[in-house]
Amino acid sequence: MRIQILTSCTGKKAINSDKALTLSDFQKGTDIIRELEKEHKEMLMPAENLYTGQQHVRLMDGVQKALVGDQVNLHLHILSAGYGLIEGAREILPYEVTFATMKKKEIAEWASFLNIPQDVRQLLAKPYDLGLILLGDNYLEACQLDESVTLGGPTLLFCGTAVAKKLPKLENLKIITLSNPEAKRMSCGLVALKGELGARVLKNILVKGQGFITELQSASVPLGLLDEAKTNKKKLKNTNPVSNPVVDHVIVLEPEWEESGHKHKIKYFIPEWDDLVDPDYDFENDMHSGLVPHWSNEVYAHQMYSSPNYDGILISRVVVEQNKKRKELLDALGVHRSLRVPDRFPVMGDCGAFGYITKEKPPYSTEDVLDYYTRYGFNLGVSVDHLIVNGTKDSALERYQLTIQNAEDFLKEHRQQGLPWRPIGAVQGWDPKSYAEAAEQYVKMGYDYLALGGLVRTTTKDMMAIIQEVSKVVPKGVDLHLFGIARLNALREMYKYGVTSVDSASHLRKAWLGANDNYWTLDGNKYSAIRIPGEGSARYVKILKSGEVSEAELKKLAKSCLNALRDYDTGKIALEDVMVVLDPYSNYIIE
Repeated sequence: MRIQILTSCTGKKAINSDKALTLSDFQKGTDIIRELEKEHKEMLMPAENLYTGQQHVRLMDGVQKALVGDQVNLHLHILSAGYGLIEGAREILPYEVTFATMKKKEIAEWASFLNIPQDVRQLLAKPYDLGLILLGDNYLEACQLDESVTLGGPTLLFCGTAVAKKLPKLENLKIITLSNPEAKRMSCGLVALKGELGARVLKNILVKGQGFITELQSASVPLGLLDEAKTNKKKLKNTNPVSNPVVDHVIVLEPEWEESGHKHKIKYFIPEWDDLVDPDYDFENDMHSGLVPHWSNEVYAHQMYSSPNYDGILISRVVVEQNKKRKELLDALGVHRSLRVPDRFPVMGDCGAFGYITKEKPPYSTEDVLDYYTRYGFNLGVSVDHLIVNGTKDSALERYQLTIQNAEDFLKEHRQQGLPWRPIGAVQGWDPKSYAEAAEQYVKMGYDYLALGGLVRTTTKDMMAIIQEVSKVVPKGVDLHLFGIARLNALREMYKYGVTSVDSASHLRKAWLGANDNYWTLDGNKYSAIRIPGEGSARYVKILKSGEVSEAELKKLAKSCLNALRDYDTGKIALEDVMVVLDPYSNYIIE
């Protein structure tokens, strides 16, 4: 079967560079573009691999499956706002040009310059068993489709309702209109819907053969043939995630990050708690682009910025072992690849003493922990400690001595085995004197990096008293880390007394748990989040269980609130009108 696919370029690309081509470059003509391609040949990439927008990613999932075997003869063409109509295999440079922001006259002029109307006509006139046209409104406008177009076979064109009314009625053309209800039905964001449907068509053809094409052409509601019954959110829990290969890449560390001046003072490690997000989440339809959250379709914070906004990552063993899938990922990929960071990016491992605070002894031996850090490729590894807090006063001395002995054995074994990562001695105590005495012993053992634990619930005043006492016995050149503490108002004082690194998730947790200051900006401003509890949230479920309101009414109120806030954001309604809508729902959600 010969299948012809015409899809569009996307704004998101696998390569982000300040050398990306612009409209002015393309306006200079193909000769200039060829010169630039020679000059920047290291950035050349097949078009089908360059685009990373969700429409393209989902479509390519179906394309890759269709290319296996000899059942389908597939031809992929991409309508590029920079290059014009190109084959998927054509190597091109990254660029920043789109029809999406152009006005109608600009689209016509630029499309004519790129010879798009003529090239599209020639492409669609070639014989094929099925044609798929997956173009956005402005890209369809650039094609200038009219009654003169000849189609080489049965063709499905997906578009919005308004655009469908303007398209010509052509032999072999079946227009399928799409909007938010269809997106919801397919459990897919509207921006990715055409790609998702294209992939589903290809997958069905592989299973059902050429007869499926006839079914599509004759069906009065063709989307019914593509509905995979994944629209019910309750069913999504058992749905396999849709992988997004674009998100799975190791970040590049820019020189600016590595040379950052603050690293010579205090480094910040962020604790890793599987905090990933979907970069293409459909907020309007409240849908995950990968159907359900999964490592294979989400990104870490360090993938979302040009440089990581932290100096390292801390992973606690107890956290890893509480999550079977996370453990399997570490086993398969190692710590750096699973985090998508290069090997030289500092990843510190500790045992996570808070996770076994109630146990008589730590669940890990020194020998086992040394193997754990080495096997997974950590850059820094912390000795096995046992927390000393108010609740463990009765065994304080026993825990104290155990932690010191573990540190001694840890360093001795590390040296004997000649392990490639840097050892850190975990220090516990209950007052300034006990911490300092332990730290002094660690320095004599030969440690050049110490970490103070058990201070998370200590006041800043008491914490500083401990740090000051420890600083008296820790010589210059020995690094000092604080577990779970990054109090902004005390950082300068900490540095003054020898602290060189900290870790804390408190500010990150405040973003989603705090009542205010949820969003921080680089200029120092802070903003509160407006939260509308929706289906599945703990507050929403609690209200339903109380019997105060029906599920239908509660769902209606929540949706009205979200719509009002979006309308306010776009300037459609005034703040006073928003408050009128929010008030009825707030009566239920505010305790």
